[in-house]
Amino acid sequence: MQRQSFKRLPLFLMIVCMLSLLPIPVSASEYEPDHYIIDDAGLLSNNELSDLEEDCRDASLAHQTVICIVTTPDFSGNDIKEWQRQYFLEHFADTSGDTDGIMLAISMAERDWGIVGFGSAQDAFTTYGREHIADLILDDLSDGEYDASFQTFVSLADEFLSEAENGTPYDTDHTYRNSIPIPFIITGAFLLSLLISLFIVLTWKRHMNTRIVQDNASEYLQQDSFHLTDRSDIFLYHTISKTPRPKHEDVHHNMHSDSSGTSGKF
Repeated sequence: MQRQSFKRLPLFLMIVCMLSLLPIPVSASEYEPDHYIIDDAGLLSNNELSDLEEDCRDASLAHQTVICIVTTPDFSGNDIKEWQRQYFLEHFADTSGDTDGIMLAISMAERDWGIVGFGSAQDAFTTYGREHIADLILDDLSDGEYDASFQTFVSLADEFLSEAENGTPYDTDHTYRNSIPIPFIITGAFLLSLLISLFIVLTWKRHMNTRIVQDNASEYLQQDSFHLTDRSDIFLYHTISKTPRPKHEDVHHNMHSDSSGTSGKF
């Protein structure tokens, strides 16, 4: 009996070794890409890149959704949204290709940008949501404030995913409202009270002033004591009003959207 057991042992070890070579399925909650930020265009400092990578990782793991940002010198003439979809599959998705995510990509050659959703994340980032996020990040992006723009994107992605998890994703029937920071509320209340107080003081002062202002200096002269032989009006100053020319980024950034992606120029 013992001899038969020993004879079967090599077969058992062979089966175990074969099973160990098979790929182990990775659930969405366990999967994590190597990087969340790929800055091939070199727009971020090392410290900015490190901090942004950490923020993306924390938000991505919290929602089991890959939040990623890619910068590149050039999209090589490809459609930006199709380029993003292929890039996401190659660099951020697991081997099955079934990974939820939201990706911001920019190209410096033609100053293109794109936001594309993947998997179930498309429910959190509707066309309205992607365009609204773009509205909030493109001013900094256009001004070259790349780190600030990317930080805002990660923060908004976190908020949009949280709202979708609550069953109320931001969309045209449930719009995103920017909250006013508490310091601004306090400052606004102080300025409003100051203006009200100033208005009250000026009103009291005007009622206490009994002097009558004359528009013409002749009112202060004694009658028949001065005779004016010539009169003319001389204008010492003139005012020129200028209207600033609209900037390119003020025209809704020329956004183009499809079912899962939005793109434009910055």
